[in-house]
Amino acid sequence: MEGHGIAKFRDANLLAASSRRPWTLLSAELRQHGAGQIDAFVPQNAEITQIIQDVNEAVSTRASGGVRQEVAARPGTTWLCPAGIREEATRLSADIPQVLHVYIPPHSFLTGELATLDFRAQDLRYQARVGNPRIMAILAAITQELRCESASGGLRTDALAIDLISTLAAGHGETPSASPPTTLIGGLDRRRMDRTLAFMNDHLDQDLSLTDLAEAASVSVFHFSRAFRRTMGLAPHAYLSRRRLDLAKRLLATGSLSLAEIALTCRFSGQANFTRAFTRAVGVSPGRYRGEVRAL
Repeated sequence: MEGHGIAKFRDANLLAASSRRPWTLLSAELRQHGAGQIDAFVPQNAEITQIIQDVNEAVSTRASGGVRQEVAARPGTTWLCPAGIREEATRLSADIPQVLHVYIPPHSFLTGELATLDFRAQDLRYQARVGNPRIMAILAAITQELRCESASGGLRTDALAIDLISTLAAGHGETPSASPPTTLIGGLDRRRMDRTLAFMNDHLDQDLSLTDLAEAASVSVFHFSRAFRRTMGLAPHAYLSRRRLDLAKRLLATGSLSLAEIALTCRFSGQANFTRAFTRAVGVSPGRYRGEVRAL
């Protein structure tokens, strides 16, 4: 899934993107912006922008609907932009080495019980200098996943997207939204958990969304991650990452697949990201692990 960055930021260097990854509720990019003008644009997605790295003390000036916002662009500075508005040309006074752009398409606001919030992509407030700690934490997690792909990044970003939309609806809309769905007190019962784990284990080599797992458990998407964590002691994406890394170990030890084929089987976007994630988790590279295990 892609956002509108290709159309909006034609002159900005793309450093990293989620477009080839199984992210279903949001997409993200890291871009390098040069000093100058970003042309007027009407985004089809809600957009969140955050400065990741700035060494030039840049100033960003943007405007829409008669509202003009001039902000010093420092690491952590964050802007919101709703879908469907015409944003006038944005001006940057200096180069900005790294900027995170998160795009949330309209359909994500209607996912499961999020639809009960009555909060749409066009209802987001046009806001600069966002300081909500929860939003900062979610954006940090998205940046981490974008830079270092995990074995279950799709599940992780699904959960982050639901949390992000709920947080935006609670305090960053143009009009008050409904209260978030009531959180379940307990976890998943044995029958639902067994069914969910079996579904995950049977589909390790396929892209899985939070919606898929919630349907397997017969609970709402909004409640699934919390209930799973209460029962298992870890998030769904963390459990799935472990199981996929276990699968990778088995394939390295006994199979004939190449490293690139194993990476795709374990749902990584490429061998390089697989190698980084495997090395980070196991302590040795996949190639070295294969050699050591087969030498025993």
